[in-house]
Amino acid sequence: MFWKISLLFVSGLFAGFLAGFFGIGGGIILVLILMYYYSGIGLPPDLIPKIAVATSLFTIIFTSISSTIKQYENKNIEWKLTFTMGFASLISAFAGSKLASIVSGSFIKTFIIVVIIFAGIRMLLTGDSEVDIDDLTNYKSNVNPFSAVVWGFITGIISVFAGVGGGILLVPVMNHFMKIPIKRAIGTSSSIIILTSIFGTIGYIINGLGRPELANLGTLGFVDYTAGIPIILGSTLTGRLGAYVSYKTKSKLLKKFFALLLITVAILTFFK
Repeated sequence: MFWKISLLFVSGLFAGFLAGFFGIGGGIILVLILMYYYSGIGLPPDLIPKIAVATSLFTIIFTSISSTIKQYENKNIEWKLTFTMGFASLISAFAGSKLASIVSGSFIKTFIIVVIIFAGIRMLLTGDSEVDIDDLTNYKSNVNPFSAVVWGFITGIISVFAGVGGGILLVPVMNHFMKIPIKRAIGTSSSIIILTSIFGTIGYIINGLGRPELANLGTLGFVDYTAGIPIILGSTLTGRLGAYVSYKTKSKLLKKFFALLLITVAILTFFK
């Protein structure tokens, strides 16, 4: 039991740093870790991706709050985008969790791989951008609200299938299509993820209640809160640290790190 708690806690430390550094919520690594973890303790194969995604979303709520506080202190959040994209994404996340709860576990796993590797390759191919400035003191964005709502809706759907809070698409979309500097995109993504993860988690809880295959697992719907708590304890400690290091890192390096992380995780997930 001790080694399981320790593993989850350390995973939380790592995921929390990634959450703050990349604005992705940390789910991109947590889903992978949880899939290995549940496989090791003998959960039914078709349930593993669903419980891993739901539990990941649950922990992301707290991780993103931690990193968002630091991003706010750094004045690194576009609040208009937080509420326009956030509102659209939370609606689609809540609706999408119903669909995700009834499709096969293998489909969700495949979906995770496709989304992650697409985002990683996209970040590598775009290269450096004139919009990615490091000094954002006088920066002001000018984003079409309709565009923000559309992209928010799309990323909300992605979040519940991939269990990543939408961050793996939010950051590239804001940076590449909306011309938001990478650092501001990361900070804004962290704040949006709070909303998406809350509603996605609620959806997984509701859609998992009363299912006979979950009756003896000690979960709340599809959410394994007993595994989630050690992760949260670790991730909230390092979420602020990740946000601080991100703020101090050059923009062009952030983009390269982001892309390499996504592709690596996609490959590891494929071979699992």
